[in-house]
Amino acid sequence: MIKKLPLGISTFSEIIEDDYIYVDKTKIISEMIKTGKRYFLSRPRRFGKSLLISTLEEIFKGNKKLFKGLYICDNWPLEKEYPVIHLDFSSRSLSNPEELKLSINKFLNDTACENGIVLEDLDLIKDKLEELIKKLYKKEKQKVVVLIDEYDKPIISSIKNIEIANENREILSEFYGVLKGSDKYLRFVFLTGITKFSKTSIFSGLNNLKDITLRPTFANICGYTQEELENCFSEYIDKYSKVKNIKRSELLEAIKQWYNGYSWNGKTRLYNPFSILNLLDEGMFENYWFETGTPTLLMDFIKNNPVDFELLLDDDITFTGGFPNFTLENINFTTLLLQTGYLTIESKDNPATDSTTYKLAIPNREVSQSLFESIINEISDQSPLELVKLAKKILDAINNIDNYALEEAFDVLLSSIHAQIYGNVKEDIREANYQMMFISWFRLMGFLPIGEVSTSTGRMDMLLIRDNLVLVCEFKHSEDEPLEDLAYEAINQIKDRKYYKPYLDYKVILLGVGFGNRKAKSIIEELEI
Repeated sequence: MIKKLPLGISTFSEIIEDDYIYVDKTKIISEMIKTGKRYFLSRPRRFGKSLLISTLEEIFKGNKKLFKGLYICDNWPLEKEYPVIHLDFSSRSLSNPEELKLSINKFLNDTACENGIVLEDLDLIKDKLEELIKKLYKKEKQKVVVLIDEYDKPIISSIKNIEIANENREILSEFYGVLKGSDKYLRFVFLTGITKFSKTSIFSGLNNLKDITLRPTFANICGYTQEELENCFSEYIDKYSKVKNIKRSELLEAIKQWYNGYSWNGKTRLYNPFSILNLLDEGMFENYWFETGTPTLLMDFIKNNPVDFELLLDDDITFTGGFPNFTLENINFTTLLLQTGYLTIESKDNPATDSTTYKLAIPNREVSQSLFESIINEISDQSPLELVKLAKKILDAINNIDNYALEEAFDVLLSSIHAQIYGNVKEDIREANYQMMFISWFRLMGFLPIGEVSTSTGRMDMLLIRDNLVLVCEFKHSEDEPLEDLAYEAINQIKDRKYYKPYLDYKVILLGVGFGNRKAKSIIEELEI
């Protein structure tokens, strides 16, 4: 009988006991337990962090029977059973500092009660955590395991109110600092989260954690590899292939284009488990990961800060050294995109004498499409339905070479954009933001955008590809010059420099756009040679 898909289930015991598919990660987990004691792992939401924590809990509690048939069962890394403190912040009330403290206090009391321990009525949660660890150690005569899932949730859930976020950060910094001072009572400590805060911030009192986010050994500790997808979900893939009347090889290639591409070592490519499980359950290619919940952290940042969107089209986004730190006071857009899963590591260069350089990219079609759609939805007053209608109008205007209809649609879209996009930002960033708006709209129409394409005669602003149609684009921006002059300058630059030459096997359309002051003038022509 075919095993069930573990959709929405992150409890290891439930997956095993109720005959759901489990992708065996216990070899990596076993090595981690054998070789270290304190770890931190950053991964995007819905990537299997909670299941990893639940698996660790069952291992340290000694529930070996749950692991029958898995790698770890014959390679058990433990000689004893250990008391476990498992704190999951994703399920707790966190709206303000007082609520956070009350929620943690209740968790500590409940955990003590479950273990037959009575805690003193201490005012400080850090003192109560220290007491719980010591009393568990004394009662069980074994060192304690501490597992904390979504350690950063109390901070990022309050990101719109920097004062509350900072207060929550201070509470957590003191709370987690207890773990360093309780070292002799602890067997194992593991924290997961989306963001990694700087060592002068939340980790100041817990600076002995080993960050395994970019360690090659742990690259696929969460997520599915191509081999795991094809082996563990083979029956579901065959069923999908048969129902949709598509070859298995073609289906696998489509799945790869839509959902593969995450990497934390520049080599191993991974699928987001949530997207794959929903695809196989629903039988449709959709943006499952993005639609499971509003990406509040990213969208709030875009809405409230001057953002240089041009980096999303840059094919040379990099960082050097360790996993970039996250700071509340000075949020970096690239770091935010990387830590929340909208960028991933495409490759890395590890020279013998210098720091490793990591090259970043958008992982796959699902993320790309979701990201560009969400940007335009966030910065525009138009509803998603209206945006889709306008996108269709633009596509029809392009196919019909209808300059009037195209310009009219552009004006409607530009007039709906929120003021901060045009506001107090540098001229070059404002120009890039205009360009990103156009690109986002073309993404809604199914075009693949390629930015700053080099040719033998220069660099075109944008190449847009859709099936056999290639749109060669040049954008000109000014708040002062006549937009019609800018549009003609753009179209003439395309012709003079022959940006279209490498694409003569396609249907080529030239698009020159002049924009500024919430208005646009466009010229569109079909290439005639």
